[in-house]
Amino acid sequence: MLQLGGAAALLTVTGSACSGGDDGDGGDPAGGGAEKGLEAPSLAERVAAGELPPVAERLPATPLVVEPVDAIGRYGGDWRTALLGPGDVAWLARTAGYELLMHWSIDFAEPVLNIAESVEQEDGGRAYTIALRQGMKWSDGAPFTADDIVFAYTDVIANDQLLGVPRWLTTVSGQPAAIEKIDDVTVRFTFAEPQGLFMHNLCMPDEGGLLTSYPRHYLEQFHATYNPDVAAVAAAEGAADWVELFTSKVGFSILLDSGFWQNPELPRLNAWVVTTPLGASEQVVLERNPYYFKTDPDGSQLPYLDRVVYTVVSDEELMLLQATNGELDMHMRHINSLTNKPVLANSREDGDYDFFDIVDGKMNQAVMALNLVHPDPVLREVFQNRDFRIGLSHAIDRQELIDAVFQQQGEPWQAAPREESDFYDEEFAKQYTEYDVDLANEHLDRAGYVERDGDGFRLRPDGARISFALDVATPSLFPFHPDVAELVAGYWREVGIDARMNPMDRSLFIERREANLHDAAVWVGDGGLLDGLLDPRYYFPSHTGSNWGVPWANWYNSAGDPREEPLPRIREQMALYDQLRATPDDEARKEVFRQILAISKEEFWLIGTVLPMGGYGIVKNSFRNVYEPMPVSAVYPEPGPSRPEQYFHAS
Repeated sequence: MLQLGGAAALLTVTGSACSGGDDGDGGDPAGGGAEKGLEAPSLAERVAAGELPPVAERLPATPLVVEPVDAIGRYGGDWRTALLGPGDVAWLARTAGYELLMHWSIDFAEPVLNIAESVEQEDGGRAYTIALRQGMKWSDGAPFTADDIVFAYTDVIANDQLLGVPRWLTTVSGQPAAIEKIDDVTVRFTFAEPQGLFMHNLCMPDEGGLLTSYPRHYLEQFHATYNPDVAAVAAAEGAADWVELFTSKVGFSILLDSGFWQNPELPRLNAWVVTTPLGASEQVVLERNPYYFKTDPDGSQLPYLDRVVYTVVSDEELMLLQATNGELDMHMRHINSLTNKPVLANSREDGDYDFFDIVDGKMNQAVMALNLVHPDPVLREVFQNRDFRIGLSHAIDRQELIDAVFQQQGEPWQAAPREESDFYDEEFAKQYTEYDVDLANEHLDRAGYVERDGDGFRLRPDGARISFALDVATPSLFPFHPDVAELVAGYWREVGIDARMNPMDRSLFIERREANLHDAAVWVGDGGLLDGLLDPRYYFPSHTGSNWGVPWANWYNSAGDPREEPLPRIREQMALYDQLRATPDDEARKEVFRQILAISKEEFWLIGTVLPMGGYGIVKNSFRNVYEPMPVSAVYPEPGPSRPEQYFHAS
């Protein structure tokens, strides 16, 4: 039996902070410490006025104690940040929406307790018993109990009219978990087969995050199971039915759905709650939750900051101007590109801010994914030829990419784990990265494509020219991709491959990929840290984001079209990942993943270019307790796991 939890409720946040200060004795150089009291002054005033119960009654019996990164803080002030349009929901979730049963440790090494007071793995990973904190409350003061977890799973997540049971809550064979309420603060999830990644999924916002996002006492009035008059309520609010009504009150994806941020009446467990919702004005404002369940080591209730204020801007230039003017207290999204770093560096003194370092979870700035399941059987044969892929890799001048596109920041790298990862393999990361046109031509000849047409381009087995397009999403989160694709296509033309960049809107890019209409695609490579084990789309086709084999990913996830049965080596990887999902032991799970990576290394499915380096965020000089180097990942929703509730202004 594996158990997390126990008598101590102390969360130690270790590492370095990006701002100075001597915290050697655990005191507060900013003027906080014991003198600051056990709650924010604004809440103390409400207690005195009879509007709130005393802080001891608002906290659970065992609050989670957060040991700050740098120093005990002080109460007051805002965290000023920004959103790039109303669709930038992910930044709301990453800054103020990450409050789950379990969290990632601040260094992204392992799951740690958060809302849950303990989690016990039982019966070889077939059962997980979760104990909540006695006396914990929603932001409106209502008790947070096992009933809320049961409601979230049974009536929302597993309800086919709303969501449907996701894969992480099923066994490898597809059987959904059962949930049982043990008592008011204890639930047990039971699986018919071992589920080795359950605790890891509890740390992920759009997986485990949903279990703590649906307050039953508030939402049951909009749910057909609990309110026999819900049709009348829906009609009164202009909704077509109860499903539309329910959906209007809440969201179903913490990272993507604006519904969580448009309803100020929705009770929450987060450090700050919505007071000015998304879409109501040019700002989104969140204010402190008086029932938040964490304290600092002095016993003072967190968060330190009164509010989080997001200014909604229309373009990145306006956001960059905010930063250089010193109007953002801490920010690490949209504007923190290598191109912008000199601009931000020049304004550090006037803007009274500095940089903090990040460790990018991405293992590649731009992965070249040939569609190995191309609908043209001849081009499919070409792309599946390993020597062809090796030849293309040797044809890329990665150092020129680094110098010309990435501000001389980066390192030649394949689609392989980063050096900071437990899964780092130098040979995998560096194989075929040498720029050598002669060697490239040697491999392309060895692949069998020796014949050329009158323009010098190599010919396919059917006599046609080897010609294909590199799909690029533009504009996108990665504005450097068109430049990379243009250069890479040029390198490949030099060795007789008629490649060309094919820019398009991101929605069309995704549409073509998911319909398997693309020749090849350029995208960043995620999965450089622990996230690769949890989302292995770049190591075998496991997701529609596996640009190199979407039909194979569909086959894996839904026992799909038998005509698209994957190659034997990919089927071997899929079987290994099923084994990994059913492995409850952490070290054994890692060893299985290393076997998956070994096949990726040997087969060389994807062509990488440059390892991301030089990542950074910006932080005001007086804004404290920001951890660095901060991990950044699609799975680690930065800065959420770094405990923003302990951020504070030193002056």
